[in-house]
Amino acid sequence: VIAFFVSTVSFSQNKISLDQIPDNIDKKVQVCDKIYGSYVTKSDTPLTFLNVGDVYPDNPLTLVVFEKDLDQFPYVPADFLVDKKVCVTGKLILYKDKPEIVLNSEKDLQIMQE
Repeated sequence: VIAFFVSTVSFSQNKISLDQIPDNIDKKVQVCDKIYGSYVTKSDTPLTFLNVGDVYPDNPLTLVVFEKDLDQFPYVPADFLVDKKVCVTGKLILYKDKPEIVLNSEKDLQIMQE
């Protein structure tokens, strides 16, 4: 019971809003919002980008799925997740001055009921 309480308390402290992203770079967080769009690069090793909180380029957060991790999803993230509200958990990093979280599997996110 104590372990559950401690993990619940520490996890709940990591839930942040989109406007708190700049203060939480390099931290493991949970962010919840709508995915407004997606883009899959046309390279030999495609990357999937999911725009959270607004349409590109105004999205405050990007979720990234590497091609090697696509088989960890029972759906195509670029198609299935658009227009869904999700809660994503992961390490918040900066790539080219834009905040992102890399998704390694479906377990890194939860689709919220509307």
